[in-house]
This record gives sequence, structure tokens and C-alpha cells, in this order.
Amino acid sequence: MNNFIKSITLLVMSFCIASNVWATSPATDTVKATRTCEAYVSKNKLTNPDNTKLEVNKSYPVIEVNKADNPDWYRVRVAGSNPTERWISKHCCTIEVQIGNGGSSGGQSGGQNNECQTAGLEDSYVLALSWQPAFCETHRDKPECRIDDKKSYQARNFTLHGLWPNKNSCGKNYGFCSEAQNDPGDFCDYPILQLYSETRQELEKIMPSAAAGSCLQRHEWFKHGTCQTKWSIDEYFETAIDLTQQFNESGIAYFISRNTGKTVTEEEFISKVECALGTGTHNQIELKCSGGNLVDLYITLPADIIHGESLGKLMGQGESRYKSNCGGSFHIDPTGFQ
Repeated sequence: MNNFIKSITLLVMSFCIASNVWATSPATDTVKATRTCEAYVSKNKLTNPDNTKLEVNKSYPVIEVNKADNPDWYRVRVAGSNPTERWISKHCCTIEVQIGNGGSSGGQSGGQNNECQTAGLEDSYVLALSWQPAFCETHRDKPECRIDDKKSYQARNFTLHGLWPNKNSCGKNYGFCSEAQNDPGDFCDYPILQLYSETRQELEKIMPSAAAGSCLQRHEWFKHGTCQTKWSIDEYFETAIDLTQQFNESGIAYFISRNTGKTVTEEEFISKVECALGTGTHNQIELKCSGGNLVDLYITLPADIIHGESLGKLMGQGESRYKSNCGGSFHIDPTGFQ
């Protein structure tokens, strides 16, 4: 009976959490990929020079872990990559451990699966846009708010705050689905994101913080982007950029910028949205005002988003209802502190 027990293979069906896996894990331990995550040469810098990704349901031998108790990272061998030794996040796999062969028994630590920090469970998305001049009225110390060029992108268009996967049962708490479990305080304390130069250039145009150096893009990826599983870092931001551009290029940004310094009624705004994006699309929008100024605009989108799909079509799939705290009208703040 004892020999039978020792031969049992335990599959820990949470994330790769096992309290007794040692700093150098024996080669008999393997992990099975549950997501097509990137496999990094450096887990601190998130470097992946040959764009190596895990194959779902494929097993990889473990070389070591970053800490003995509840490891966050596993170093595995990925055949065909250069170098073959790669770090993967605990959120990308399950661990397979052989008892009695030098490995850990696994499963002893427990480690509960918190669905509000589990990637791939989103049931909707929110595209969060900002009217940067109004945002800057209350964030004057931010470097991106020192730009006062009236011809700049942020003076004439809505800027990207983020694309947020949401889980209804978690409310506002669905986030941090990777090794970064909390906000470090300063967004620039997150690891640098490895983005293609074309993606970075587009992002710096549409997200002023990314160009100015206050690192909002890092926060958006580690808090929100890691909670979706369909896109790489580049694909995630490319999708967010495309949706933002569609909204601006629909004519809505032109309408708002033409009314800079003026007051716009919500009725006028809704009419413009319906004309630009389709009947009923205004129901997916929430307006957020502060001090009478329009500051933020949140657009509810379905969970199944295909890159390049029409924003109007996506907005037509929801069942949300228009929300606003603006009181029937709002002021369009011009660039520069008032």
C-alpha cells in the first residue's frame, strides 16, 4: 500500500503553487502549460528576445523556482528556444509532481485560487478614455500635464486610459492577475514593458503618460492586461489603441474639440454618439465629470473582442444603460491650466 501511495502523481489544479518545491527543483518535476504565456530569459526585465511562448497542455521540466514557499516563478526548459532556460509565471501552468522521486509532494500549501485575480475569467471589458486637459486640472504635477500645445493630440482627442477586462462578481476588484499582485505606488516601479517600437510609438501618441515618463502603460498592463489571456502585451495595447482611434475618428473627438471652452448638453453629446457609432450605442457609455468638466468616458464592451472589429458593432452588443454624474451638461476644458 505504501509503495502505491508513493507512486501517485499529484496534479495541483490551482496555479503553480507548491510550498515545498526547493530553490533548485529536481528534473522529475514538470509543469503543464494552461496558457500561451511568454517565457522570459529574465523575469525581472521581462525579456523574451525570440518571442518564445508556452504551448497549452505541453509539459516542461522545472529547473528551479524563485522561492521555496509559494513560488511565483518557475524556470523551465523550453526546447527550441535560445536560450532554452526560461522563466514562466505561476499563473501560466499547473505543476505535476512525483512523490518519492526527489520532488515535492505538492498540494500541501493550499494556496486558494482567488477568482478576482485569476486571468481569463472576464465577462466584459471597459474602454476607459480621458479628456486630458480636464484630467490635468487636478493632476498638475504630472509631466504629461505640462504639455500646453493646442495642436497636440491630447488637446484635440480623447486619450487612452486603459482597456479593462472585468468580472461582474468582482466589481472593481478584478485585477493584478500576474506576479505583480499590488500597486507599487509609483507606476514606474513596475517592470519595463517589452513592446515593439511601432506599438510603443502609437501608444506614446495616444497615452501621453507613456511618452512623458510617468508610466501609466505599465500600471495598465500589470493591473488589467494580465487578467486577459487572448493577447500578448503588444496585441493588448494594439487593440486598445485601435478602439481609441475608432472612437476619436468617428467624429466625436472633432465635435468635442470644436466646443473647447464651451458647455455641451448631454442630449447633444448622445445625439453625436448615435450618429457616429449607431443607434443605441450611447447606452454603453458612462460619463464622469469633475468641477463641471468632462474628465473621463467609460465604454462597456463585450468579453469577446476581435482586434480590428468595429467599435460601433461591439457597442451594439451590450445591455448596459447610459450613466452620467454630469448633471445634464458639461464643460469642455481647453489645454492649459485655467
